[in-house]
Formats: sequence, structure tokens, C-alpha cells
Amino acid sequence: MSIQTSDKNARAAALSAMQSLFSGLESRMVRQRMLPHPGEGSLYDLDPNRLSRRSYRSGDLSPNGEGPFCRREAIGLLHKPMLGLAQVKVCVALDFAWGPDRFSPEAITETARWALAGLRPDIYFILGVAGPQIEGGHEDELLRALSGGTNWRAAIVEFVNPGWAVTSPRDGVILPALFENLFDPEPIDQKVARVDNALAAAGELKEPGGFILLDELARRVAVGSDIVTDRAILFAERTPGLDVKDVGGSLILQRNRFESLRA
Repeated sequence: MSIQTSDKNARAAALSAMQSLFSGLESRMVRQRMLPHPGEGSLYDLDPNRLSRRSYRSGDLSPNGEGPFCRREAIGLLHKPMLGLAQVKVCVALDFAWGPDRFSPEAITETARWALAGLRPDIYFILGVAGPQIEGGHEDELLRALSGGTNWRAAIVEFVNPGWAVTSPRDGVILPALFENLFDPEPIDQKVARVDNALAAAGELKEPGGFILLDELARRVAVGSDIVTDRAILFAERTPGLDVKDVGGSLILQRNRFESLRA
């Protein structure tokens, strides 16, 4: 699916989102402290003084610009053995674009190509393919493309105003939490506050038998389902008459049919 690149407000929002995404990338890497090399089965310490960098920009990145734009950054973790020269072992690459057909298997492959994943089998590449969210969900072909190649995996990083959604590969080679820690710029306390505010304001929970689907709430507040579920369980524990239930494989937060806040 495509986006309307002529939409000035959406373009301005995308520029602002891109700036927030890249501004903290290196600091998020440093907080992670260690990065995995699944091909070797190794973990490498992250030394902020031993990082290689490569960048790319295209299009008009000014606030009043027009048309598609793109920014890419690759940060490599340098490892120095006891003997020998320092060499890149793990590379984190982030690619944000505003333009048509942003999320596609071809876009993911292009990010891997730019990062030089095919030319450096000794390096493990952790890729983030980012842009504004596009309505309609993701097809299976796109999700399969995230599993990439023998030396790289990718995640989809979507700006879902006011938050971010990170979709990770399904194969489990890299834990989803790592992609979220590296590519989601929003602090956890802001996410928690947004979920808590939405739960407290939910009119559905003020009527007997009223309920909300936790997956739907997660999409509405742009927060991961794990956080939403945890906060919903805590909210139910603190609020008489509410329970989290599994109904046909979907979690809901529901008020008891015989109890109302208005009673």
C-alpha cells in the first residue's frame, strides 16, 4: 500500500518522527550493553568508543520540502581480540523512508543490500526498516521477509502517532525485546502512562458486562500487547468488578455483569 506524499501535515509528522528515531539510536545501543551474533552464538560487549558509522540521505529533508525522503544509518560494533586488529562483528542499521510502498519485501531487501549484508558474511546485521504506519496490516510475504538471510534479521518499525510499533521476525533467532530496545525511541514510562490513562477513561468498563479487547486497545494506544496485558491485569486487580478473561483466544478486560460504577 502507498501513502500520499503530497500531504504536508503527514510529511511534517514523518520528519519529526524520523528525527526522534535517529537521535537516540546510539544511546539505545549503549544501554543495551551487549549485542548478539547468532551466527557465532556469541555476545559482544558494546564499547561506545569502538563504533564504526556509515550514513545515507536522499530527498528534501527540510520542513517545507516536498516528495519522498530517506535516511539510513549503520553503526558497527568493533571487537578487538587479544591479538590482531579491531573488526566489526555486529552492525545495527536503521532505515527510515517517507514515500510510496514503504513496507514491502523489496524495501527490506534494499536495506540489507545497503548495509552490505551480502558482502560481509562474517558480520551479523540487525536491521530496522522504519516509516509511518500504513493501514491494512502486513501480509505474510512481508513478515517472512523479516527473517532475511543467514547473517541478518530485520524488524518493521512504524510510527503510530503518538507511539511506535515494532514487528519482529517470527523465527526466534533474535528476541523481539532486542528489536524494541534498539528501535523504539519512546520511554517505557510514557507507554505505561498512555495505557493507564486509556484504561481509566474507557467508557465500556463503566457498564455492567462492558468490555474492551486488549489487542484493540494496544493498537489504539500504539503500545505493545505485552505491556497492555500487564497493565490491564494490574488495573483489574486494583478495580473491583473487573477481570481479564480469555474469550476464544482473545484477551478482554470486562466488568462484572451485575456490577456498575453508576450503581
